[in-house]
Amino acid sequence: MQQNSTTRQTQATKPIRRSRWGPPTNSTELTLPTAITAPMTAEQIEAYTMHFRIQEITHKLQTNTTLSSPAAQSNHPRSPSPAPEYDPSGRRTNTRPQRHRLRLERERHQLIQKAAQLIPHYQAPTGYHTANRGRAPFSFQLQEKVYIPTRDFPSTNFLGQLLGPRGRSLAELSARSGASIVIRGRGSVKEGRGRYYRGRDAQEPLHCLITASTRLEVVEAKRLVEEVIENAILAPEAENERKRGQLRELAVLNGTFRDDERAADKIHRGGRLGGIVCRVCGGGGHIARDYTVSFPPEATNQGAWWPRSTL
Repeated sequence: MQQNSTTRQTQATKPIRRSRWGPPTNSTELTLPTAITAPMTAEQIEAYTMHFRIQEITHKLQTNTTLSSPAAQSNHPRSPSPAPEYDPSGRRTNTRPQRHRLRLERERHQLIQKAAQLIPHYQAPTGYHTANRGRAPFSFQLQEKVYIPTRDFPSTNFLGQLLGPRGRSLAELSARSGASIVIRGRGSVKEGRGRYYRGRDAQEPLHCLITASTRLEVVEAKRLVEEVIENAILAPEAENERKRGQLRELAVLNGTFRDDERAADKIHRGGRLGGIVCRVCGGGGHIARDYTVSFPPEATNQGAWWPRSTL
């Protein structure tokens, strides 16, 4: 019996063999000092709290311990789960661990953006910039929706004034604000185009989805979109300069633009634009041989003789 107990103690204290694919340490606890032993200002305390929370979230994401233990979860009531969502491969994309990890990533992203403004020479945690290389993932982006009032103004073409000719106006808004602006919801894709959108917001009212990495870009994009919507509502169609510019740009792209538009009307009204001037009366739009009767040389006043076209 004594030998068996000694063997069990030896097995219990035997170090676990380390694997090259395993974590560098078996400890999953965050070892950061939480006691403040020196006098600090309110700004310093806020910065330290922010830094501690960023490190805590980073540790949870790296060790994949985003959810608490089952014993701790049983003490708190769970909110109802949303409807399941799947990717094109049939894998579910909104499981409970995935949703909790997404919330942590968004919280960390907002804290890092705030810390970069408040803490001088702040450096993001390891792996954060690597994850944002190239195009940042959806989890690191701030989003906001601007709904288009198509129900209140059904006759206004909001979609055309936002998109512009071949989508150039919407691309210009995105370039000016620095945010990604896309149109989603019912009516964003015309029927019969052979393409469709299956996103989670496909059945929502028509809206502009703004996505950016900073809050300032989101606010600027929202302001530009609301300005276009307000201009489409208030400006009459005949006096809407934005729509005129879009139609002109579309004609240039299609190769149907004519710079001499309404030139015939200008010639008919002015006459002198065409370079045709009567040597008798000095008027424009006709020549001297158009007169059907003889005239004395001193008759040079306009209207003294009538041309043939007016008889």
